[in-house]
Amino acid sequence: MPHDVQIRPTQLADLPSLVTCLNAVFEERRFLAFTAAIPAPEAIAYHAANITSGHPHFVAVDGNVVVGLCDVVPAAMPRIEGQRHCATLGMLLAPAYRGQGIGERLIRAALAACSGRWDRIQLNVYSHNERAHALYRKVGFVEEGRRVGAWQLDGLTSDIIDMVYRTR
Repeated sequence: MPHDVQIRPTQLADLPSLVTCLNAVFEERRFLAFTAAIPAPEAIAYHAANITSGHPHFVAVDGNVVVGLCDVVPAAMPRIEGQRHCATLGMLLAPAYRGQGIGERLIRAALAACSGRWDRIQLNVYSHNERAHALYRKVGFVEEGRRVGAWQLDGLTSDIIDMVYRTR
């Protein structure tokens, strides 16, 4: 039930459960760039580094089980000075928790944590993922462009929609 799901900053202890959720969505082969599970040690190291670096990182938890996540990371490495004002938002939800307002709560928490850090938060979404596209528009992202037919997998072709949220 959506009222039982809490949105909170990710803790290192959440990472094993987060990886289980993450890999299940990867294996759906529909919504994320990766289409196969990432080894747990690799995924845990990546997310732990982002958390310890202080990047916004939030989870949706049902009891002790991570059912969604939203994070914001710098869009480019620190040496690329001209892009220090840009960050990239990533998010996902376990299938049983979609369509209940949890994604919106996750994104709003992550965007609030970005206040004053970056001027621009960017993401991309596949055009066949209409629910996510609508959610991103609802929270203030606008479409910047489309890469027509840039995603092809399992007999489906979609555009990759580039979107941006401006914080200033």
